[in-house]
Amino acid sequence: MIARAVASLAARPGQRVEPEELRRAAVAVLMVDRGGVCRVPLIVRGHDAPVHGGQIALPGGRAEPGDPDLAATARREAMEELGVGFDAPRVIGTLDDVPTPSGYLITPVVAALHGEPVYRPDAAEVAAWFEVPLALFADPRTAEIIGDREWRGQRYQLRGYHFGEHRIWGATARILEDLAGRVLG
Repeated sequence: MIARAVASLAARPGQRVEPEELRRAAVAVLMVDRGGVCRVPLIVRGHDAPVHGGQIALPGGRAEPGDPDLAATARREAMEELGVGFDAPRVIGTLDDVPTPSGYLITPVVAALHGEPVYRPDAAEVAAWFEVPLALFADPRTAEIIGDREWRGQRYQLRGYHFGEHRIWGATARILEDLAGRVLG
């Protein structure tokens, strides 16, 4: 699975968007092989989080002035939020930038975690965490249709995926759909 991700992202790297009025951010899309099943850890932000409180998300956040690039932003956020060692994720590449209605331009940084990763979430930022199988996002026809959105004249459908008690939607769902389409499609 990880080899397919490497090949796919090498063949078509993520498309960048000029941020204009949007703030740059990055998320860590961490691929973990669990007995031949690709899983991705997600976090549940605390309800009192300053941004996106209570939402399910990939570990990530704003680019900081000290970050040399967006891969470093994603690694730093994975370390801060999930306790993953800064050098543990092996960066594979990036997916297409994702603009959000909240004013961020997210660059998804895809990375592999090898072995049995140990997560030590920061209780100040993360209320809970779980791993979701990437295959859940392979067929958008199985998703709940939440509505339509428009950005810069381009319309897209907002979808939600149910996994246990969780509903994964918005930018997180769009990013995981992109990865699943490249790796599993």
